[in-house]
Amino acid sequence: MNILKAFTIEQIQIINLIKAICKSNGIKAYIVGGAVRDAFLGNKVKDIDICIDKNPNFIIGKLNEIKCFQYYDKFQTASLLFQNEVNIDLIRCRKEYYARDGELPIIDPSNIYDDLRRRDFTANALAYDIVTGSLIDIYGGLEDIKNKILQKIHLNSYREDPTRIFRAVKYAVRYGFDLKDKDEIINCVNEGVFNLISNDRIVKEIYLLCEEKMWIKNILMCGNLKIFNVNREKLEIGNENYNNTNKRILRLFYALEDKKCAYILGENSVLDSKLKVSMKNFTKNYQKITSAILNTMDNYELYKILKGINDYGLILLKWNDKLKYKIYNYLHNMYHYKSSLNGKLISSIGIQNGKAIGEVLNYMTKIELNSMIKYEKKYLVKNLGEII
Repeated sequence: MNILKAFTIEQIQIINLIKAICKSNGIKAYIVGGAVRDAFLGNKVKDIDICIDKNPNFIIGKLNEIKCFQYYDKFQTASLLFQNEVNIDLIRCRKEYYARDGELPIIDPSNIYDDLRRRDFTANALAYDIVTGSLIDIYGGLEDIKNKILQKIHLNSYREDPTRIFRAVKYAVRYGFDLKDKDEIINCVNEGVFNLISNDRIVKEIYLLCEEKMWIKNILMCGNLKIFNVNREKLEIGNENYNNTNKRILRLFYALEDKKCAYILGENSVLDSKLKVSMKNFTKNYQKITSAILNTMDNYELYKILKGINDYGLILLKWNDKLKYKIYNYLHNMYHYKSSLNGKLISSIGIQNGKAIGEVLNYMTKIELNSMIKYEKKYLVKNLGEII
């Protein structure tokens, strides 16, 4: 069975180089995981992982075509970029143990069968022997791919590593597979398996879900699996055209009716700091800010309320139908506002006191924003006394 027909010429060139080294040195080597799955699905193969039963450094030392690489000693794994721009990960076959549910695994070098057992789903537990050209499929993954079924490999999979729940959602939606383990996942969620892992691990998986083309379907499936409670209407099902992943995260946050998940999105080291600030401020001050905006009577008051709020915070406010026109007004007429005056100009007409200068600046800001008229600097210098 030759799966290499799904690979590019450049990818095959590199695979053949690795194959030659492995064959001449008695090393077992297998293309594993997503690359094999995608080849059988007829999809473009992007990420190529090759498992070997030897430390990758041995092969790296014999490859002259490598442009650059990074080696990770803890996992005996190497990420290689070749001169023809092909990326390949060389991975030492390994066995994994979980001392406790939710903890990161303990790793030992092993063989391909143990390596396949540590994987998440049957569809991802296929290995193609690049030396012999044979397929290893000990969990019926090929049959599941043909039948569009996604299921775990072993009994405690979702408890050992709760992040697999998010990956189950991602693959089920991406490939249109039927998720066989729905009831078990709901039970695990209800038991609180996500309490076993850090906020960072949870948020990394949510971010990956939001990077997907069908990200809204991912979020809705998470809702169906009780991972979090989301308001379908606020998620804006008819509008999936957010190309920026941060805006998708923001939309998810806005649609959440789950305080714990909203808290996690604001308390982690994964997301952009401005994004987290906007979400935390929104949670803390939303009612107060909304009320203040609704009660503003002029541009100057609106400007004072909104000028300290970052772009993500403004987006959150704009999604409220009651506020959107005032936010639109601010964004188009005041967001880039710069006063015609500065302290130096005011000092030039004899006002030296710092407090007085501040009062003049505020007064002129109010006049300009409410009248939407920008004054020429020369006019202000000559007529400031009359204006104020």
